[in-house]
Amino acid sequence: MANLEERFRRLLLLVPYVLRNNGVTVDEVSERFAIGRNELVADLNLLFMCGLPGYGPGDLIEAYIDGDQVWIRMADYFARPMRLTPAEGLMLYAGGQALAAVSGPDPALERAMGQLSKALTPGALERVSVGLEAPEELSVVKSALEGKQRLHIVYQSQSKDEVTERDVDPWALLLSEGRWYLLGYCHRVKDERIFRIDRMRRVLQLEDAAVIPDDFDLSQYDSVYFESENALTVTLDIAPRANWVCDYYPLLSQEPLKDGWIRIRLKAGGLAWLERLLLRLGPEARIIEPESLKEKLRGTAASMARRYASSEPEA
Repeated sequence: MANLEERFRRLLLLVPYVLRNNGVTVDEVSERFAIGRNELVADLNLLFMCGLPGYGPGDLIEAYIDGDQVWIRMADYFARPMRLTPAEGLMLYAGGQALAAVSGPDPALERAMGQLSKALTPGALERVSVGLEAPEELSVVKSALEGKQRLHIVYQSQSKDEVTERDVDPWALLLSEGRWYLLGYCHRVKDERIFRIDRMRRVLQLEDAAVIPDDFDLSQYDSVYFESENALTVTLDIAPRANWVCDYYPLLSQEPLKDGWIRIRLKAGGLAWLERLLLRLGPEARIIEPESLKEKLRGTAASMARRYASSEPEA
């Protein structure tokens, strides 16, 4: 079974195809998209839970197999070409410029930007200017990423207000709210960490090769840095041993408490990511706000415990 990202990409192509050919046979769909019947059924079951806001019976997509035919209904908006408002078009163009600044020349991105510029109102792009923070250390980090080489950094820690030196294997460069972050493996703490580029006092590219895990998946970090406007704001108390959170994630605020713990506020773009963080912290974190999150996490922990218990081999 493909991962969720691959299935999502496939569905973006599969849905318009079936809408244009409703009643197409299972064999035809399977051959065109190189999937078996079981995978097709799983994709349609996933699609069956999608729809427009409101998510009532009349808002959800109907997707099913009848005999040997595939049918999709209530998804006409997939059959129509997407139309962007002028403001959305300008925001998309500005985002493309920011992405180009991170990744460098990319033929596919350049073609997409060219097509988008033709579709925008004449003269609109004259009002677009994308300015990104670019510390001097950024060029060294980008060079190490491209060459897959280790970095030696002198880093100013926010949580402990101290300067440390460490070797880091760079994995990815992230951008959030105009600030650059380096994601990589820190040899000093022997774990993955995220570093703000503007807190690096000195950066040196080493000759040692950086080790990048074969299963490294950047998508799992998206919810941390690319937050929606409805992102959940959370207040936590964390134990002294968990103060790595203050360096690992961008915080809205942090305050030392009398018992040595630290009260932090941060935004979480996804509840699933937040649950993973809290389960990882375990007893080293106390949820202060929102209150509803406490009960939600208890339910998640109980579900995981039941799943673990059911998977244990018998003695």
